[in-house]
Amino acid sequence: MARKKAEETTEEVVETQEVAEETTEEVVETQEVAEETTEEVVRPVSTKKSVTVTKGGVSFTLSDPIMISAFENQGYEVEE
Repeated sequence: MARKKAEETTEEVVETQEVAEETTEEVVETQEVAEETTEEVVRPVSTKKSVTVTKGGVSFTLSDPIMISAFENQGYEVEE
């Protein structure tokens, strides 16, 4: 019997993979910030003094500036 030896063939398969090049781009944003300016307004503290307001023969003596203003808005005259 004649034996035939089968010829082994090894075939090497080389795959080529293409890799996309990754590019990282650094983005720097510049923001302009307006300078904040705070201005302090100093108002003198008024000392409360008593005044008399009169209207139609009725008088009140007041020392609160807000109350004096309210009475003046209602037509009362300030006596000095």
